[in-house]
Amino acid sequence: GGANSQVSVLDIFGFEIFPKNYFEQFCINHANEKLQLHFNQFNFMQERLLYEREGIELVESDFVDNQACVNLLEAKGWGIQATLDDVCLMPGGD
Repeated sequence: GGANSQVSVLDIFGFEIFPKNYFEQFCINHANEKLQLHFNQFNFMQERLLYEREGIELVESDFVDNQACVNLLEAKGWGIQATLDDVCLMPGGD
C-alpha cells in the first residue's frame, strides 16, 4: 500500500457546542480563547503595526478580535472565573 497522509486542524477560536458544558470544557475553551488571542496579536495586530511603520499599504482583513471574550473570562471581580471562585468560597455554594 501507499503512504498515508494526514492533515489535522485545530479550531482554537470559539466554544464547542454541547448540550451541556462541564468545567473541564470551560477550561479547554478558555485556553483556546487565550491561544487565539495570542495568535491574533502576533499574526494580525503586530503585522499591521509593521506595515504601518514601513509605509506598506495594508489590505484590511476581517479577523475577529476576541479580547472581549478573554476579558469576560478573566476580569478581576466580575469575570466568569472570579464569579466561579466567589461561588466556590461561599458556604453552601455549588
